[in-house]
Amino acid sequence: MSNIPSERIWIYRFIFIAVAIFLILANLMPLQMIPQRWPWPNILLLVIFCWSLREPNFVPVPLIIAVLLLQDFLLHRPPGLFSGISVMILILIKAITDSSDDKSFLAEWVRVSLAFAAISLIYHLVLTLSFVNTSQLRISLIQTIFNISIYPFIVLVSHYIFRVKRPYFTRSGRII
Repeated sequence: MSNIPSERIWIYRFIFIAVAIFLILANLMPLQMIPQRWPWPNILLLVIFCWSLREPNFVPVPLIIAVLLLQDFLLHRPPGLFSGISVMILILIKAITDSSDDKSFLAEWVRVSLAFAAISLIYHLVLTLSFVNTSQLRISLIQTIFNISIYPFIVLVSHYIFRVKRPYFTRSGRII
């Protein structure tokens, strides 16, 4: 457990809720009159992964589930499928990160990249196996590539603007 005051934790939880609502509503706005050729990256999922891996106290799992379910309902996706897959893989990635000795950004980026690829493929596979009309796999993979490529920018914004930083560990394992 980190030494963050509870007021700061709650402030960041409210900031996360505000950012999540803004991103969901921005996704719903019609910005163009013609259909888009390229899918936008899922910024909300990027923020969730970034904040969860860097400071898990700011975004607890029930809050993540609520926000992702809200996104499922508002974007007319099958309720709970995308959010369930995302939360399960996020918990798995958090467990792998906690047990790993390599806490570098490159290792985090590789883990998150594999997580986004797994989320995309599992989501598309489940929709295909249940005979739900879905987008092409090519579109999902393009969005995954965009997610992976924009993750470092989300980390920079979270670090320098929102001050969501990874705790530093000493050689003895203590958190600074």
